[in-house]
Amino acid sequence: MRLVLIEWLDSYGCSANWQGLDDPVTEPMRCKSVGWLIHNGPECKVVVPHMSEPGHAISPQGCGDMTIPNCAVLKVTNLSASKRKP
Repeated sequence: MRLVLIEWLDSYGCSANWQGLDDPVTEPMRCKSVGWLIHNGPECKVVVPHMSEPGHAISPQGCGDMTIPNCAVLKVTNLSASKRKP
């Protein structure tokens, strides 16, 4: 699996209160997500930031998965996962 930084666009707003319409936010929010790319399909990418170490007594697990539609992806950058020496 590749460790990646994904830059993507998301919607913004959905206030819970009535407010004036004279100064609306008129652009989407730019977001960044980092994790292991576990799915890179034609419709979306799935990135997981928290992964168990391979070779443990249990099956590999992940937590915090994020599914990002490809139409929202601006850029994908490969990162390096270096291992610390004890």
